[in-house]
Amino acid sequence: MDFLLKEVFDLAGSLICHQLPERTLTAGGLALPVCARDTGIYAGVFTAFAFLAVTRRLNAQKPPGLALAIAMTVLMLPMALDGMLSYTGVIETNNIARLFTGLFFGLPIPILLVPAANFSADGRNEIPVLKRWTELFFVYGAGILICTLFLHGMIPYIAAGLIYVSGLLALISRFIYTLIRRNSSAGRWKIRAMTVVGSASALALLYVLSSCILQPLKEILLNR
Repeated sequence: MDFLLKEVFDLAGSLICHQLPERTLTAGGLALPVCARDTGIYAGVFTAFAFLAVTRRLNAQKPPGLALAIAMTVLMLPMALDGMLSYTGVIETNNIARLFTGLFFGLPIPILLVPAANFSADGRNEIPVLKRWTELFFVYGAGILICTLFLHGMIPYIAAGLIYVSGLLALISRFIYTLIRRNSSAGRWKIRAMTVVGSASALALLYVLSSCILQPLKEILLNR
């Protein structure tokens, strides 16, 4: 069973990640499904979606206030800068930097994405996605804790794989749901059915792109 799960997690990771060993953290002696940067991103996505699910705000209509949105956006910039400079050879970062800059990039995405689907142009947006600064601090604190546990190999491999896969599926399905919700007047169950079909299609497209581009590139990098 553990071997089967590893195969599933590795396949899911191959859809979006180069999975280079030197850039990948481990748990229980096994390499995680994605690199440190992607581990941070999807840990952040998972943490934020979990918070919104527990607080029953997946139907939130009101986006975060301007100051909150600016703060989250600014915290997303280090990953973009780190990725650009490291891939161009200007600097060489380590997995700690990749993990935490990835976290700060991934955390805001659900918080900004959820109200994008539910926002009403007529102004009747009563459910805020975040109510106060302390909630933002809590979400970031939880994400930092999870990534610290990742860094020290204290999260079991199966749990780590489930966090990544859950984050990936939640992100893809929510993007598809948002696109459909904003462009369709269909009923709730029809929108959900279209979301399932759209999400499956997106995963199939990722698999094709990975097979044709990402995995051959990985082989080139590994054989340098």
